[in-house]
Amino acid sequence: MPIKNHEAIGIDTKRKVLYRNFHDIDGTIYLVEISRNALRVFIILFPNFEAPDLFLSETMAEKKAQKLMTESNNMFEELVKKFHIKFGKL
Repeated sequence: MPIKNHEAIGIDTKRKVLYRNFHDIDGTIYLVEISRNALRVFIILFPNFEAPDLFLSETMAEKKAQKLMTESNNMFEELVKKFHIKFGKL
């Protein structure tokens, strides 16, 4: 999915998508994408999947993402259940 302004936020255009599905987070349905490159993991939430230029994102180091996945029994659905949006940030 092409993302506008990806360079300003640091999202790699050649990232590999690991997971993509719709989830209800704090009463809003988001298309959740979890992807990675060699060094980082990207979590991107799209409130409207037809407008990919609107999104919330979080970028983290591979080690931190591994820890979160281990705490979530290595299941993306369990990881997404822990997400909360506060002040427009994940």
